[in-house]
Amino acid sequence: MPTTSLTTRLDQDLKTELERIARFDKRSVSFMTNQAIRNLVEERRATRDLIATGLALKENNVEGVSSDAVHDWLLSYEDAPFPKA
Repeated sequence: MPTTSLTTRLDQDLKTELERIARFDKRSVSFMTNQAIRNLVEERRATRDLIATGLALKENNVEGVSSDAVHDWLLSYEDAPFPKA
């Protein structure tokens, strides 16, 4: 995949910590930065897609799971099945 340069400003403490992590992982700062940005972009894309899916379901009057049921599920035992709508 072709690459391009990006210039940005970081807090000095953040840069120092990033360099420390990169040394520990035996990776370059550039590699670590690229991975962090890739993870952020993928997370934001997944969140945006999830919101779009939820809105489409809502527009089509698909029955959802109540917030109370989700809350109870989150507080339940590890292998509890997800609540039904």
